Amino acid sequence: MKTSMKRRLYDQFRRPHGPLGRVAGRIMSRRPSNIERTAWTVDLLDLPADARVLELGYGPGLGIEATLKSSPNAQVVGIDYSPTMRSMAARRNRAAVRSGRATLLVGDAQDPPADLGAFDAIFCCNVWQFWTEPDSTIERMGDLLTPTGKLAITYLPRSAAPSAADSDDAAELIEAQMDNSGLDNLTRSYLPLDPAPAVCIIGHRRRTPATPGPDLLEPPARPSTSPLGR
Repeated sequence: MKTSMKRRLYDQFRRPHGPLGRVAGRIMSRRPSNIERTAWTVDLLDLPADARVLELGYGPGLGIEATLKSSPNAQVVGIDYSPTMRSMAARRNRAAVRSGRATLLVGDAQDPPADLGAFDAIFCCNVWQFWTEPDSTIERMGDLLTPTGKLAITYLPRSAAPSAADSDDAAELIEAQMDNSGLDNLTRSYLPLDPAPAVCIIGHRRRTPATPGPDLLEPPARPSTSPLGR
């Protein structure tokens, strides 16, 4: 019986709903590692004061709150599966929602609305592992970035016995998916936490260079080695 209840509660972290969903939301909003991990991710993005930002899977609203604190004039849009989380996030960010600085949508990040516009930054924390089509989702997010925009995916292992190796494995997979999806200049950062670190991969929208005229064509450059050693 206890195992069944734990399983039901765990499942709520994917798509919270009902009384157990509210319990999951309270856990997410109060867990110190979640608060630290989310603020750290926003700091890594180095947002301008007037940034336009999209959060995927905003949960109880920690990322929306951290973004608005980091960038006083930011416009933030969030997408989350859960109406339960939408209610919790709206309460946490009540003033920003009322003023129009925060827009909280209920929907699927893997199939975002077509009219979202472009963003200076897109980020998510512990949402990537739930995506059934990560490559195509990352490609869609890349299409939503401004020419200088960034996508940040942060992962903190939550298994029964998480380790640094779990973070490393996830980082390598995220990097491969970003590279396959057309993102460039990838960087990897770690946040030391107990028992395992959080890892954040940031990718930039790949610039498509203009095709030079026939007199300016040069031989193909040799592949360069990225700072990640891939």
